[in-house]
Amino acid sequence: MAMINKQKVLNGVGKAVDAANNAADKAVTFAKEKELDKKAKNMAKNLGDGIKSAGESIENLFKN
Repeated sequence: MAMINKQKVLNGVGKAVDAANNAADKAVTFAKEKELDKKAKNMAKNLGDGIKSAGESIENLFKN
């Protein structure tokens, strides 16, 4: 029966955590550089305006 080397397992877990943290840091940097939060807010505002406009058009259609 093979014995599990505790130190090797811990090193592997540590490397996985480091890789995950690095990926998260890169994602945050990318989002900030591309101003994705501002773009998402602008897209949501435009979508809301479009839905409001469509609602008004439908309302006018049923009034006539």
